[in-house]
Amino acid sequence: MAEPLSVILAGRVIGQVERTRNNVMRFTYDDDAMEAGSTPLSLSMPLVRKSYTGDVVDRFVHALVPEANSALAAIERQHPGVDRRDDLSLLAVIGKDCPGAVQFSLPGEVESTVARTGHLELQSPSDIEMRLAELRTNEDASWTMPGEHWSLGGTQAKFALRRIDGLWFEAHGSQPTSHIVKPGIHKLFAQSLVEHVTMRGAARCGLDVAGTEHVEFKTESAIVIERFDRRPCGETLVRLHQEDMCQALGLSQKYEDHQGPSARDIIRMMRAITPGRVEAEANVERFVDGVIFNTVLACPDGHARNYAVLLDGERVSLAPLYDVATGIVYATSTPEGRGGSPENQKVSMSIGGEFWADRIGRDEWSRFADENGLDAESLLERARTIAATAPQAILGALDEVAAQADDWSGEITELRQRMVSGLDVRAARAEKLLGPRSSGRSRAHHPAASVAPQPRDGRGQFARKERQQGVGGKSGAGQ
Repeated sequence: MAEPLSVILAGRVIGQVERTRNNVMRFTYDDDAMEAGSTPLSLSMPLVRKSYTGDVVDRFVHALVPEANSALAAIERQHPGVDRRDDLSLLAVIGKDCPGAVQFSLPGEVESTVARTGHLELQSPSDIEMRLAELRTNEDASWTMPGEHWSLGGTQAKFALRRIDGLWFEAHGSQPTSHIVKPGIHKLFAQSLVEHVTMRGAARCGLDVAGTEHVEFKTESAIVIERFDRRPCGETLVRLHQEDMCQALGLSQKYEDHQGPSARDIIRMMRAITPGRVEAEANVERFVDGVIFNTVLACPDGHARNYAVLLDGERVSLAPLYDVATGIVYATSTPEGRGGSPENQKVSMSIGGEFWADRIGRDEWSRFADENGLDAESLLERARTIAATAPQAILGALDEVAAQADDWSGEITELRQRMVSGLDVRAARAEKLLGPRSSGRSRAHHPAASVAPQPRDGRGQFARKERQQGVGGKSGAGQ
């Protein structure tokens, strides 16, 4: 059985996680970590109780380690004595730099972990090229290098680095990382580039997204994501606490059709736990924007693990969007199970009970609005706007890449051809499903705007109109 681990949050020990004699995971807050205004480890483990046991702890912790069996096996090989089936055993060796501000440490290593002992090792473009090539060609390749002790969840191969003044470094010991590097899913054409241009396209539509670049490290390319849970502070970085929506809700499954969270579950939670009505509706509005974008652009991985919240004391805010990649450039199965065309993409969160993007129209969005206390026409107009403006936004992002890259492989040219074809189909289909846009300008024309101006009552642009609902001041987002 793995040793108990001290849990560190933002550089301060807040408790201990361990396995009981019955092999059940237990987390216990220290007394001073429960003071008013403190940040909880998770919204699923609020500061109203000192100790939590069982699934809620296990599910939070499990989300911090890789899902890929090959990555877990590599950790076991690198660190003799580690049991890849035991998350605490894993975090004892890779828990020094986790998602959010949390770190895990053996009791005898707490002082060095808090002090950020370790060093930064300079990496050349050739070093990173070799690392990317290894991940691309070897399914059993390790995500981490000797001396690195960071952890990232998920199934897709990736690694974390620190960037300082344009130079790249491995972060050893408990040094924080600043960027995540992903070669992409190699079975899918140009997948890392697809993700980058989708993310930049979303930003051009006014959505709040993580910063990305598509970088060529000599012969290997990757999407490089700036971590929104790190903030520069002098010559170092401050860790900001975050958790994904599954962790926040205490759930293990990420897909709605596998009993994971629905959009309705997340909206309810955001309204319940965000202090202040204005802040709550701003969070809901930004989340709904992400759901709209993932739906109208047929992004298949818009599940609950790809939405997150930032936690700072009692303050809760929706994190920037991440892992957003359209599926329109890939032919996938249809609802009937046959090989199909891009417009038949299945999305991760249902809209009005429907998962297939090709079938989500006015009726489905109206049901979605009704289920979530939103104004249907405002929601539909936002969906129409994103559907109409996203194609040029994404192609513009691809043109930015083309202007800076040497397209020696022809990948960018081929992707543009696929994108144009797929986006044309989606735009035409969206107009048929949603109806034409109104003549008014949308905030999508202003890429710097991530949240629409709030009405004086603070209910947000999607709030139900009181006159339409006929229930006075109790209508809309306050329900």
